[in-house]
Amino acid sequence: MNSRKPKISRKRLMIFSVFVVISAIFWFLSAMNRTYTTKIDYNVKFIDFPEDLRPTSSVPEKLLVTVKAYGYDLIGQTGNSHHPLEISIKKYAVKDKNDKSKLILSTQLLSNKFFPDAEGINIVAVDPEKIFFKVEKLSTKEVPVKANIDFSCEALYMQSDKIKIIPDSVIVSGTEKTIKRILFAETEAMKFPNLNDTLKTVAKIKPVNNVRFSANKVKIIIPVEKYTENSVSIPLQVKNCPDSLKIITFPDEITVTYKVVLSQFKFVNTKDIKLSVDYNDIKNKHAKKLKVNIDSYPEFIKSVQISPEFIEYIIEKKQE
Repeated sequence: MNSRKPKISRKRLMIFSVFVVISAIFWFLSAMNRTYTTKIDYNVKFIDFPEDLRPTSSVPEKLLVTVKAYGYDLIGQTGNSHHPLEISIKKYAVKDKNDKSKLILSTQLLSNKFFPDAEGINIVAVDPEKIFFKVEKLSTKEVPVKANIDFSCEALYMQSDKIKIIPDSVIVSGTEKTIKRILFAETEAMKFPNLNDTLKTVAKIKPVNNVRFSANKVKIIIPVEKYTENSVSIPLQVKNCPDSLKIITFPDEITVTYKVVLSQFKFVNTKDIKLSVDYNDIKNKHAKKLKVNIDSYPEFIKSVQISPEFIEYIIEKKQE
C-alpha cells in the first residue's frame, strides 16, 4: 500500500497562525512590563570654557549612562546621536584643589539632563563618575585689524578717505608663546572691482589655530567718490641758502597736478602745497640742475605730480 502524508487543512493552519501571533503579542506585552537595566552611549558636547582657560587634553564626546526602566519606556532610546547634550563647563566644573591645571566635573550633577523627554527612565550611574579637564592659563593682548581687501574703482572714481575698520582692534587670547607671534588680526581675502560708490561690507577675521579673538568679524567702509583733476602754479622756495647768496631758479614756479574728489575740491588751498629746492644739493653734489622736492600738500588730494621735476638755476652774490 502507498502511504500518504496527512494533509493540514488551510483552516487549521490559519487557526494555528492566529494562536502564534496572539502568543507573541502576550509575550511582548509581558516583556515590556518587566524592569530592565541597560547601558546607553550618550553624546555630549562641553561648552563655555572660562575665557582665561583652554583645554590641553582631549575632551570626551560620549558618556556611558546606565538606566533602569520598563521595557516600553526603553523603546527607541538608543542615545542622542543627532543632538549632543551641551554641558557648560562654567556651570558644572570646579577647579581641582590639588592641581590648578585641572578642572573636575562630577557627572552626577548631570543626571536630570539625560533623556529629558522620556518619563519613567531612572539614571542608575554615569561613567565616568568624574571628568578631569587638563587646562592652561591664557594670556591676552590687543592687536590691530588688517583688512585683506583688493578693490578698484571705475574710471573717474577714486578712494576719497582712509579705509575704516570697525572695530579697528581686537583682543587676542592664547598661550603667551602663541600670541607673542601675532602682530595683527587679518580678515579673510575679499575682492571688489569697479567701485563707483562707498562700499560697506562685513569681513570675517581669519582664524588662527589655538587662538581666540574677541570678535570674529568686522565692518569695513571704503569711501569712494567721483573725482576731478586740477592744475595750479606753486612758487618755489629755496632751503639752506647762505645769507650772502641768492639763488634764482628757472622757472620760479612749478605746475602741480592732482586729483581730488568733488566734495573736497573747494577745500584745496594752494598755500598748503609747499615745494622747494635745496642749496645743499649744489654745495655737496655740485648739481647742475636742482631736484624739486614736494614738502607738503593736503592729505585729501591724490596722485600729485609736478612739472618740471628738475630746474636750472644761477647763483648771485648779494651786495653788501
